Amino acid sequence: MSTRPTWVEISLSQLAENYRIIRNHVGPQRAIMAVVKADAYSHGLQKVADTLAGLGVEWFGVTSADEGVKLRRRGISQHILLLTGFWKGDQSALTEHNLVPAIYSEDQLGMLEAWGQRARKPIRFHLKVNTGMGRLGIHWQEVKPFLEAYRRMKHVELEGLFTHFAAAEDFTTRQTEEQIERFHSVKQSLIRAGVRPRYCHQANSAAIVSRPESWDDMVRPGGLLYGAHPPVRAKEGSSEPRCRSLPVQGVLTFKTRVIAVKQVPAGIPLGYGGRYVTPRLSRIAAIPAGYADGLDRRLSGKGKAILCGQCVPIVGNISMDLTLLDVTEIPQVAVGEEVILIGSKGSCSLAALDLAEMAGTIAYEIFCGISKRVPRRHVS
Repeated sequence: MSTRPTWVEISLSQLAENYRIIRNHVGPQRAIMAVVKADAYSHGLQKVADTLAGLGVEWFGVTSADEGVKLRRRGISQHILLLTGFWKGDQSALTEHNLVPAIYSEDQLGMLEAWGQRARKPIRFHLKVNTGMGRLGIHWQEVKPFLEAYRRMKHVELEGLFTHFAAAEDFTTRQTEEQIERFHSVKQSLIRAGVRPRYCHQANSAAIVSRPESWDDMVRPGGLLYGAHPPVRAKEGSSEPRCRSLPVQGVLTFKTRVIAVKQVPAGIPLGYGGRYVTPRLSRIAAIPAGYADGLDRRLSGKGKAILCGQCVPIVGNISMDLTLLDVTEIPQVAVGEEVILIGSKGSCSLAALDLAEMAGTIAYEIFCGISKRVPRRHVS
């Protein structure tokens, strides 16, 4: 058990509220697949899944079979989709734990058919179509040969059809509109061939917020569940509202405590490389959190923290285990004072998106960058 005073608090009540907001937004007629891959975006897979399962979510989306097995061993009974498919050797997990793989090649389909024949039962799968993302998926113009192979098989069931948007939040191009058009073209091809998937799904968090035409039978919130509201880019000069801002809030608060405070004369270099030089007589606080904990080193010299309800600057280079803060303007700061690295207090707020913008990355990387050595405390 770690006694180091750096930890993360996960609000399960806020997670539940975010889920309800999304459910009300998309309506009861659509299924929701809660994306909980990568340890629920570093929020703690088991507690997050327990909470969402209790609220009635229909599906969970994970990366791979090992994540799906963890959910089953936790007692999760909802449908589970392996978003990046399965690997050779995973077939037994599919049938033993009732996991549904994404399929994006004829070779995979053949492997699945062989295993279904051996298991003497059909195995469900969701066909992933590449409509423009350019990663995994049968190319949208090359689905016909796949369908011909599928119709010859007896031990697989095409339960779902899905794609993934590259930039659903970006209204400065027609890329997402084109992806939606291509997806519906594939869907119609399947229907003409006598194949009607139970679930068609395209909408990620950004599309849930801004593109209701893409909601289909099911939506896949990921970051939105955890309070990361995607920023929507509209065309320059456009006054047309492009999304409904959903009142989701951050679920995760990243905290630490001051472990040292000292007076430093003007002109003294601080930290690795002496990058920061005190411009005046300063009070400098040290906190036991660094890039090994997930405080991105790119925030060196430009990031902030919240102390006593005020924002204070990070000074010098963030190191592996320690970071320095300039607390000159808060004379009452003492050892043991709580520090918020992600979260809010008083009128100050530091969302994961704020840190991401400072670091030149995305909120999801900020979440996933919080390391395993930082304890998670799930609170109601």
